[in-house]
Amino acid sequence: MKLRLLDWLACPTCGEGSLDLAITRSEERPAYDGHWEPEEDVPGRSLRSVTEVIEGRLRCRDCAATFPVTEGIPRLLPEGVPVGPATGHAWTEFEEAVPEFEQNFWDLLQPLKPEDFMGRLVLDAGCGFGRHAFFATRYGAEVIALDSSPEAVASAARNLDGNMRAHVVQGDIARPPFRKNLFDIVYALGVLHHMADPRGAFLALHQHVKPNGRLAVWMYGPRQGMIRIATGALRGASAQMSPDQLHRFSQGIAAGLRVFSHTPHRILGKLPVVGAVVNHLPVHDHSRWPFDVVVADVYDRLRVPVTGYFTGEELEAWYAEYGYSDIRVSRRVRNTESFRGLGVRR
Repeated sequence: MKLRLLDWLACPTCGEGSLDLAITRSEERPAYDGHWEPEEDVPGRSLRSVTEVIEGRLRCRDCAATFPVTEGIPRLLPEGVPVGPATGHAWTEFEEAVPEFEQNFWDLLQPLKPEDFMGRLVLDAGCGFGRHAFFATRYGAEVIALDSSPEAVASAARNLDGNMRAHVVQGDIARPPFRKNLFDIVYALGVLHHMADPRGAFLALHQHVKPNGRLAVWMYGPRQGMIRIATGALRGASAQMSPDQLHRFSQGIAAGLRVFSHTPHRILGKLPVVGAVVNHLPVHDHSRWPFDVVVADVYDRLRVPVTGYFTGEELEAWYAEYGYSDIRVSRRVRNTESFRGLGVRR
């Protein structure tokens, strides 16, 4: 945890109080002004040190609620709020050189452009293993990566280690531990449809977008036909599995996808007639992703419940209800239908 994170945090219990930090253990880490690589001396750049809090405790000045900082991550879940479900991305090592990750980032955040991130403060709500936060920082943003799952924040912290523009926080999207009207951009990609109250979570995130800031979401659209039947059957078969059993089960499914979906798509996907067929194979857009990421994605699809599917009209109505302007809702079709939303808070 970097000390400047304190400027943006607020107590999630009372919703308003500032937090005081008591440090138990910290480390001084080298960093360059305006840059976070490399650690050796570079002519023309000013080397400085940044304090990273490894262990400590945060205390609200108003309600006296306390929250631990462990393994460098502030744990800001309010009392009584359960931690998020286990994620298969606990095993995922982020490979920034995989071009499909960056393409996926911009695809989900259309019509945002790289210049929209330069110098902005950004909230990645439901950060997973941190790949989206990485690309937001690459384009000049300071990013707070938030997730309720201990495995997710541990993986994100590992994958973002050394990135001076990135901060990882464990907290609840429905009660974000930040000051109101704070962020230039808030995005939640593939998250709200997993929540018990998706509309309430949308409102909670909205309250942390500053005036003229942007709120971006990506949500599942309706599932139909064989996709709906197959997904239901797999969820039923895996419901009682232990994490290790589900991980092995997910490896088997991922291997099957590699052979019967990903490989045909990579070989035949651009052919005029055959391409139209293979582009409807299951999860074909993962064909170039590393195998362990495919395994983790399958794991999360089976372990994390989906509470709802939404139409573009429903998503547009949420933005309109909370007074957004320049609302952009677009349909995204890969193997299934989903919707991207973006609006400017007035």
